[in-house]
Amino acid sequence: MKQTRLPCFLLLLAGGLLSGISLPGCRQDSLVLLSEGLDSIGASVVKDKREGIFNINLYRAGEKIILSGETDSRDARNSVLGYLEGKGVRFIDSLMLLPDTAALGTQWGLVNVSVCNMRLVPSYDAELISQSLMGTPVRLLKRDHGWFLVQTPDRYIGWVDSDAIAVLTSEEYRDWKSSERIFFTGKTGDIYGDPEKKTTVSDIVAGCILKVSGISGRDYRVILPDGRSGFIPASGAMILDDLDPVRLLTPETLISRAESFNGIPYLWGGTSVKGFDCSGFVKTVYYLSGIILARDASLQFRHGTETDTVNFPASLKPGDLLFFGSVREGRPRATHVAMYTGNTEYIHASGMVRTNSLDRSRSNFSGYRRDTFIGAKRIIGAGYGEGIIPVAGHPWYR
Repeated sequence: MKQTRLPCFLLLLAGGLLSGISLPGCRQDSLVLLSEGLDSIGASVVKDKREGIFNINLYRAGEKIILSGETDSRDARNSVLGYLEGKGVRFIDSLMLLPDTAALGTQWGLVNVSVCNMRLVPSYDAELISQSLMGTPVRLLKRDHGWFLVQTPDRYIGWVDSDAIAVLTSEEYRDWKSSERIFFTGKTGDIYGDPEKKTTVSDIVAGCILKVSGISGRDYRVILPDGRSGFIPASGAMILDDLDPVRLLTPETLISRAESFNGIPYLWGGTSVKGFDCSGFVKTVYYLSGIILARDASLQFRHGTETDTVNFPASLKPGDLLFFGSVREGRPRATHVAMYTGNTEYIHASGMVRTNSLDRSRSNFSGYRRDTFIGAKRIIGAGYGEGIIPVAGHPWYR
């Protein structure tokens, strides 16, 4: 899945600010050099604009030089200020550091609906870039009327309807992290308003997380992020502490879960059983075994153990991620991802969740995918770190 975002650095040439022109409080350094320096800071601290914010404006207002914009990196902000001061530039600092806690009052929330849509910009008709599930902790960055700009545990950033988020105080967030919670393992289901299951509180999908307040017969009594309560069958959930990749991250478990999603339609930006894009599909499969992968195919391609492609496909193992795309200026660019299931076959979201083969003799062979294959990464046994994080080890959950 590919996203298009605003450039990470914007230099406004206003009021005669041109390269080589002397500015009040500034040495003869050209604005070109200043812009290159700021670009360098942004690139070193915010390595991908889908996972970080660095939108910086430097412009002239009358006789004053204004530094404005926003970033979610304190290191980036400090580096920008130090760089300009080191160049002798006298400026007014209006650069905002996100989260904007002064306006929000807090920086934490929980997704409050079964599937929360994330948009590129704060509008219902904007591009769907991702989804987040009920009970997912999110970092609130700022608000724009009825929308929050949020960051999810995989570091992805997007706009969501504020009604889909239960805002938490710091104390409430600490209490949630220390509470007993369940992880929904069924494909879909309902949260019922009574033990007899006569009324419905909400729908629920695989991967949703809920606080547990007790057990009633064969049901968990659960509390939704906004305080609503209900019941779900205990047979469709597990205690969150049991979401252990040491036990669950096996080829057999991954393949079984992936194949249970056969036929679910493709949805650009989808990361739930209501619809998947390619990277959202493999991300969900791994998440249900306790691992948080990076969001997009191009981001996932950066992580994991690179597999041998000389002996491809014999070198592949079930559970490996296969990447497809193109090579530009000698660099592979991933635009599609699938999961290898063995015996030359792989499962992916392409039109719908389906299985294709790398073997030309098979009826489900895809010549297009074979011709655009650019590499494979192994997640099992790769070790944890950026792009491969166990839920149990993520500080936003614990």
